[in-house]
Amino acid sequence: MEPIERAIRWILLCGIALSVALMAAGLLLGVARGAGLPRGVVPLAELPRALAAPRPAAYLSLGLIVLIGTPFVRVAGSLVVFVRERDGRYVLVTATVLFVMCLGLVLGKV
Repeated sequence: MEPIERAIRWILLCGIALSVALMAAGLLLGVARGAGLPRGVVPLAELPRALAAPRPAAYLSLGLIVLIGTPFVRVAGSLVVFVRERDGRYVLVTATVLFVMCLGLVLGKV
């Protein structure tokens, strides 16, 4: 397996594992408190305080953020690798993909 493929595989596995662990912690915390499943998402600005509380919805929200952010990290990691390899064509394509992903994230909030 190529080093690039190994790095991408590692990024995806770690992102998914962390996301699952955070969401499982949120579910277990909710069940342990007898509150059941949270009905809402914790806003990003309130997340650190809610994690310290600890609120089950905060762990579920952070798990979702990690899950959504994993592909961004993967594409950014690929961009770094292609820049190091001086592969201009893939740098351009990967940078374009990352730009479109970020644009979609920004425009999705409007």
